[in-house]
Amino acid sequence: MISSLPALDPFSISLRDEAVARGDCPERLWPLWPLERTDRELWQLLIEDDLIERFSVYGMFPSTYPLVYEPQSDAVSIRYDGRTRGRVAIINGESAGVVIKPCQSSREAEIAAIAGNLGVGPAQLAGIAGFICEDYVVGRFFTDLPAEEATQERMRLVGAALAESMSLLHSAGICYNDATISDPEGRSHIILRPDGQIRLIDFGVALLLDNHPEGLTFEDAWNAARTDPMFRLFRQMAGGDDDAALARFVADYGRRLAGQTPAEVQSRDWRIAEEGASMIAARYGPEATDALREGMGV
Repeated sequence: MISSLPALDPFSISLRDEAVARGDCPERLWPLWPLERTDRELWQLLIEDDLIERFSVYGMFPSTYPLVYEPQSDAVSIRYDGRTRGRVAIINGESAGVVIKPCQSSREAEIAAIAGNLGVGPAQLAGIAGFICEDYVVGRFFTDLPAEEATQERMRLVGAALAESMSLLHSAGICYNDATISDPEGRSHIILRPDGQIRLIDFGVALLLDNHPEGLTFEDAWNAARTDPMFRLFRQMAGGDDDAALARFVADYGRRLAGQTPAEVQSRDWRIAEEGASMIAARYGPEATDALREGMGV
């Protein structure tokens, strides 16, 4: 079992990438490449470990090690899903499942823990710094709901559950900033559980406004800016790919964000949810969309 992984700078990353490209390091052992020089015996054991070949380092996290190694079971599986938030590893056993993903922001783990304690997001599990490790939520993404099941009553209930979830986050000082009912590609951040409840996933761009505006950082401004339609417009304009212009845009956006109250910042959650509600009309029809909005109270 591993308790941590090294913080990697660009040089360390390039060394590992070069070792993989040369064939000296299996891709599954990319994070542990320095062991090849510092502990050859351990490195050889890792090379020969069939479970590492199946699960990579993901099977060695504190929350997954018991599933994978104690006892070893052929019923344990791993798959990778990148549909909503980059590369996500999902390890499922006979009685439990774990989701592992790299943190997208410096406070994501803290925010995800609050959301999990509120019952809004997945329960957080023992992990290592730099990664989110959370309970696998059994269910399906909202946009995977068959059209025939998207009754007005069902949509009303989903809308009400989403509104309640966001209100709980707001009361805890969180701006979810990613209340994606559906994006243009049909991806959602809402999981429908078999018991009728919902869970929200992916707090990578969420903002914790516990010390607003004094605690506002450039990272906060960046995360807030890129979910704003203004950012998409900026990217389309001349200079949208210029690093200096981007830094100025985010800094200016941060100044305007600092001038807003927490409630004003959090209001973007309703705007993002409304955008998503509009996108599902073609999938589920106007009656279902109106019922969803009615449930949300917008």
